[in-house]
Amino acid sequence: MTVIETVVMKKFLQQAASKLTGKWLLVGGTLLPAVGIDIRPTVDIDLVGLGEKERSQTLELMDMAISLGLAVEVINQAATYFVEKLKPQQKDLILLVKGKAVEIYRPSAELYLRLKAPRLSESDLLDCQHYLQYCKGQQDKISFHQLGTEIQKLLKTEKSRDKQERLKTLLSYTFE
Repeated sequence: MTVIETVVMKKFLQQAASKLTGKWLLVGGTLLPAVGIDIRPTVDIDLVGLGEKERSQTLELMDMAISLGLAVEVINQAATYFVEKLKPQQKDLILLVKGKAVEIYRPSAELYLRLKAPRLSESDLLDCQHYLQYCKGQQDKISFHQLGTEIQKLLKTEKSRDKQERLKTLLSYTFE
């Protein structure tokens, strides 16, 4: 699969701003290059429509990917499942790109960590670390107490020692 470069991601967002309608949320590893954080390669685009009207535009997302020389498979709709389960509120959404008929948001630090923490691979941990630093630099409002409480709940039920260590590392970021 093709690695999505920051330049291509920014072009994709420009196209999305001019072609899509409604409210969208950019999540996953894709978010980092979109906000200027180039720490690791990513191979898919996790752009989630926040309503039925938006989700009906999936083919348009795939057309945009093809127009940029990417395969249709780079459009990862699996993220929709996880975002829907968390039911983000408006307070969880921070405007990233505004077009004529579209708003593309980035998640709050809390939402991003809640999306990443259940799986929390090594790359997820790295993403969380850098996104949390980015959010601090943007002076986003961050509820460190809430994040710490949620991570501690996950720690109590996690059986994998490796993942427990990653969760402890993630927890340490909430005290910085």
